[in-house]
Amino acid sequence: MSVRRVDQDMAAAAAGLLLPAGELTSAERKALRTRYRQLRVMLHTAGLAATYAFVASKAGGGGALERAYEEAAAGIRRRLISEHLLDGGAASADARKVLRQLGEMGGMRYARASAEAASLMGWLTRLADACYHEDEQDAGGGQDDGQAGTS
Repeated sequence: MSVRRVDQDMAAAAAGLLLPAGELTSAERKALRTRYRQLRVMLHTAGLAATYAFVASKAGGGGALERAYEEAAAGIRRRLISEHLLDGGAASADARKVLRQLGEMGGMRYARASAEAASLMGWLTRLADACYHEDEQDAGGGQDDGQAGTS
């Protein structure tokens, strides 16, 4: 029998939420790293319901940031469903239905759902930092030093 650790599941779930780095510009990769860090903090300060409402409000456009918000909302929903914290109908539910379920949860269940979402966003932040790193040109390290062709 094989045993999977919780962090393996979270890492796999978070990896599935990342947009492919090759499809993003340098500015989009940088913006996504920043946004994911902000979501992690927002979960701790504003709470799960407010953070989910924010993410859902930003989702649904054609741009990279909107797609990333859409993936984050879907990832939170899927995680909470897999942990039996939201009912299965929430998989295709609109934000209002998910928020209603969050609002009707008891305190202990809501705390667990918040912890699950925070852990997922933590992994998403770490993976975005790893996968959306700046290359030398983006960071200014690949600039010509004026000595090209002077060997």
